[in-house]
Amino acid sequence: MSDAGMTPTGKPYSDDDKVHLFLAYFGIFSLIPFLMFKDKRADPQKEYVYWHARQGLALVIVVVVLMITLSIGGFILAFIPAIGWLISCLLYVAMLGLCLGLPIMGWVKAFGGQKWEIPGVCKVAEMFK
Repeated sequence: MSDAGMTPTGKPYSDDDKVHLFLAYFGIFSLIPFLMFKDKRADPQKEYVYWHARQGLALVIVVVVLMITLSIGGFILAFIPAIGWLISCLLYVAMLGLCLGLPIMGWVKAFGGQKWEIPGVCKVAEMFK
């Protein structure tokens, strides 16, 4: 990452933007920094927050779509005795891990000054440019 958007503390965001970086990966609240910084992308610090807000918003959309798909699949699997119930439970546990793990990883990377593209989610985030 270049030093063009770095603050004197060496971070690509200002101290005032820490709350917005937190909200970027806090579910539907990612809309707040997304809408606030959409028109302020000329400033490298604001563009950094906007980039993470796009990632967070895309993550919310992907999770909602996956949850709907998983609910439908779980309903269908419920008709398969024993094994269907087990597969459904394992899928829900995996989804819970994604819902908790990816935002935590996003926060770690955002506060660490890195732009981490979440695999698969980054393609959805590109649609919000």
